[in-house]
Amino acid sequence: MLPDQPTEAVGLIADRRLLLTADNDHVVEEDDISGASLLAAVGRTIPAAEVKRLGLSADADGRVVQLDAEPDAPAPDAEVKEQPKPDDKERKKPADKAVKKPATKRRRKRAT
Repeated sequence: MLPDQPTEAVGLIADRRLLLTADNDHVVEEDDISGASLLAAVGRTIPAAEVKRLGLSADADGRVVQLDAEPDAPAPDAEVKEQPKPDDKERKKPADKAVKKPATKRRRKRAT
């Protein structure tokens, strides 16, 4: 933001790449898998209308944060349950992948 104007009039300057989710309601960082479209690149101004709509502000360090967002909330589709690996004897052997070709008839040499 510019020093002589309030944040409400100008907007915020992004300190890192910020993305919007598919529903355009939440702001996430670049490495988040739920990010769908770019909101602002590093050093670019986020318009005041977007700052107000998304509830963004700058913290004491100057980082852009979303006020109503839950910090470090895992995405619902990111949950992966680990299954224990079976012992060697319990493993199922894969089906034979080699396809047997049908026998072909050999041509006989013609008598000349």
